[in-house]
Amino acid sequence: MERSLQKRRKIGLLFLLGVGIPSLLLGSLAFRGIRNEIALEDQRRMGEHREVSRLVAELLEAEFSSLEEGVRRSVIDLDSVFPGDFERRMGELLDEYPLIEAVFRYGGPEPARVVTPDLLYFADGWSPAPGVTSWPSAAFEHFQNARRLEFQERNHAASEAAYGHTLALVTDSVLRGEVLLAIGRVQRKAGRLQAAFATCSILAGDYADVRTSQGSAVGPAARLEQASLLLSLGDTAGAASAFLDLYEGLVDKRWALERGQYDFLSAQAAQGLQSRFEATPELTRLEEIQGTFSDLLAQEARERGDTERLLLFLQAAARRIGRVNSRNVEARALVERRITLEDQGETFLTLLPIQPGAGEDGWGILLNSRALASFLGRAIQDHLEPATGEWIVKRRDGETLLASPDSVSGPLTINATFADNFPPWLVEFYQKPQSRLKFLFASSQSIYLYMFLLIASILAFGLVLTVRAMTHELELARMKSDFVSTVSHEFKSPLTSIRHMAEMLQAGSVPSEERRQRYYDVLVEQSNRLSSLVTNILDLARIEEGRKDFQFEPADLGNLVRELVETTQHRVGHEGFRVEARIEDYLPLVRADSTAINQAVSNLLENAIRYSGEARHVAVRVSSREGTVTVEVEDHGVGISSDETEKIFDRFYRVGDPLTRSVKGSGLGLTLVKEILEAHGGQIRVESSPGKGSTFFMDLPVYPERDHGQDPDH
Repeated sequence: MERSLQKRRKIGLLFLLGVGIPSLLLGSLAFRGIRNEIALEDQRRMGEHREVSRLVAELLEAEFSSLEEGVRRSVIDLDSVFPGDFERRMGELLDEYPLIEAVFRYGGPEPARVVTPDLLYFADGWSPAPGVTSWPSAAFEHFQNARRLEFQERNHAASEAAYGHTLALVTDSVLRGEVLLAIGRVQRKAGRLQAAFATCSILAGDYADVRTSQGSAVGPAARLEQASLLLSLGDTAGAASAFLDLYEGLVDKRWALERGQYDFLSAQAAQGLQSRFEATPELTRLEEIQGTFSDLLAQEARERGDTERLLLFLQAAARRIGRVNSRNVEARALVERRITLEDQGETFLTLLPIQPGAGEDGWGILLNSRALASFLGRAIQDHLEPATGEWIVKRRDGETLLASPDSVSGPLTINATFADNFPPWLVEFYQKPQSRLKFLFASSQSIYLYMFLLIASILAFGLVLTVRAMTHELELARMKSDFVSTVSHEFKSPLTSIRHMAEMLQAGSVPSEERRQRYYDVLVEQSNRLSSLVTNILDLARIEEGRKDFQFEPADLGNLVRELVETTQHRVGHEGFRVEARIEDYLPLVRADSTAINQAVSNLLENAIRYSGEARHVAVRVSSREGTVTVEVEDHGVGISSDETEKIFDRFYRVGDPLTRSVKGSGLGLTLVKEILEAHGGQIRVESSPGKGSTFFMDLPVYPERDHGQDPDH
């Protein structure tokens, strides 16, 4: 055992010196090269991300230039363009450039104002100046007299007549609108509702876009009055339709109103509709109106949000850009081409493609931040391979505006900003996380790693095979040594008995004829024992070397076993053993070498007798089933553990149980049985339990029926 351990240590040391250390050196070189390649790959990715950021910045600059050029084209020759034509140009501009949220004017005598899209309402305090507001003297006298009659004397008929004289004396639409409003008011006070409704209809139709000298819009006020008159006349459905028409006009931006005016009119129209829905819910017409009203409410909420944002922008633009004209050179110098405005947590990105000139306004663009972020995202995705990196677009406060489809999980490579910090966003590029193991085996330096692994695997496999072979040979040598010792002992015992009895017979020391006959029987028995042992050894050697010739012929396995059991019973009966045979009738023949099968069954019987222990009963059964004749040899002795049932058929192997170690044997009997059965196309099986005995099964194939009656030698 010590010698075996020393050999293993020596092999391990030689393997470490000759293979392990050189392989470790080769592996370290491979890992060093791969680490350098990883660093180069990181630098390459960083350079790639810088190039992508440069290309995206150039695309963004080109898009800004295109927007500015589009605005210049749209406002060129503005003085000679019809109003409807200009509105068409602005609509086409917004459709062509989704990045534009609004176009505005600045730098003139008025604050910055949005040109497109139309606002739902304007800030309070803004009102476009009416056209003509001076009264002719005669008309003004009649107008003042009419107001005195209406408000002081409450003479509605005389007041209406005075307003009528005033209307005949004025031609300006603003003044006529104010007079008609007064006439409708007096008519309602006088209870002449139909006449008042007719007057309001004229105002709503012919004076819809007129504003009074105080800046009040005539059109929506006339429509509100119409709805109120219809309600007073008992026309519920007509009143609901009038309120809806007013509300729809407000949402569709038919009139330029201040926030206060819009809120008042909107609230009046909505309240009038709600009251009609609650008062007369059974009217079919009201159901249709109610559906339209619900849609208008949602549209108004969206439009109001956009309008409030644009009004907030105009407020910020007024402070930052101011009223700049060509004479204020210092102020003009403060106006940059691209400006970021911030107010109440909102950020506005503006372009100023047209600077104000002498007596002229400048033009600006308010960018749609969401559309701009989407544009950036598409530009980055078009130039950055998904497998090489990930990205995030952030605001200056760290809020994420947009990110790559895959969640960011790799290391940061670069931070990129834009020219002049416009837009004031930060683009972060991240290296996509890579499998280091995958990169390890995909690297150009991995050939060294493959060589290292291949050599190490081959040598490790060789080392395992060598150790196993050496262990096997040492175990075989030990088993052979045990075999030689056992066989020597097996030979020595019968030879000693034979020599001793032969010397006594030679010297004539045997006193009686009966004793001499007994000695002769022992001599024959011991000689047969020696002969059987030698035969087992020689037959096993011949079978393993392929030199054993079997004489196959039809054999009656039942008769063979019966004769063998009788012989064995005669031989061991005096020791108290009872060997019995249980053989089925009409057993089919088997194709076998009778001598070899006899030897196999004898070995099984010999083992059963040896390992029976105190149990002196051995049963042999012969049966047939499904083309097989089976011989069972059963004992009730020490038994075999399940771990050793497969090993007992190996050469020289003997069960390690102390009860079986004391039994003499060579360890070749069962091996010979297995070899004989395999040569006959059969098999040997065993069922055993420690302390309960063992049963060995010999299965032999039935002799083919077509060969029955033929000469076995043919």
